[in-house]
Amino acid sequence: MEKSNNEGVFTLDDLDAADAATMEVMAFGRPTGWTWTFAGPGHPKTIAQSDRYAREALVTEKLQAQAQVNGKKWKAPEESLDERRAKNINHIVERLIGWSPFKVSRDGPEFPFTEENARTVLADRRKVDIYTQALDFLREDLAFTKRSATASAPSPSEASASTSQ
Repeated sequence: MEKSNNEGVFTLDDLDAADAATMEVMAFGRPTGWTWTFAGPGHPKTIAQSDRYAREALVTEKLQAQAQVNGKKWKAPEESLDERRAKNINHIVERLIGWSPFKVSRDGPEFPFTEENARTVLADRRKVDIYTQALDFLREDLAFTKRSATASAPSPSEASASTSQ
């Protein structure tokens, strides 16, 4: 018996990650309605970030090899906690495509998405939950997994605050 359509037929496209995924910001375990959209693995922003990380790794490997050839012990550069936090903020902002509109205060103006505004929010230690949520979201591979249109039961990732686009 031949199928009349491609339903149930696996193709290589089925393995593609989503181009973007949305994280809903939580406040004390409650959804806020404020969403952040992040670039997926194949998005140009993510590719540029991955290329930058690869170039940095090549430089480090070269320095290690040069030290070994010269009979010296290679020592990684020291990094302060503030430098590590700044790197993490850069990691988040480089993948952030945008966010839904919101206001800083009930009567205040909207706070539009810009990279500078994102850095301001992420650097505010009083809002550490947003920083942590964004890092965790980007570490979660399932955040960028496309959902099947024919799935009968929600996957564990669908029960979280993320959705793929």
